[in-house]
Amino acid sequence: MVRLLPFSFLLLFASLFGLAWIVVEVDPDSTEWYIFALFIILLFLSLFNFLGLVLYFARTRFYRRYSANWYFKTSYKMAFFFAFFLAIVATLALFSQINTFNVTLAILAVSLFAFWSYLGKRG
Repeated sequence: MVRLLPFSFLLLFASLFGLAWIVVEVDPDSTEWYIFALFIILLFLSLFNFLGLVLYFARTRFYRRYSANWYFKTSYKMAFFFAFFLAIVATLALFSQINTFNVTLAILAVSLFAFWSYLGKRG
């Protein structure tokens, strides 16, 4: 699993390049819907890879109790849920649907998904 770190790094910078291209070059008033979908996907990928790499290197640097593969899996799991929440909030912002109720529902949905992922599986 640790052998995937260079690909994660490359995917991080490819998605950051795509985000920069969308922000600088695309006119939001006259663009197609799939550019917004691409924006959300690239935002998710960049956050997921950045947070996964940062958490992995911070955890392996300061805590050396477990194997590197365990740190890889758990770091990217935590990064996935945070990036997933921010992608939902960004989608709500694009649809102009940001309010307390929708953000609360997004928090509840991601929290329940994380709870099921960590504790709800049968081994």
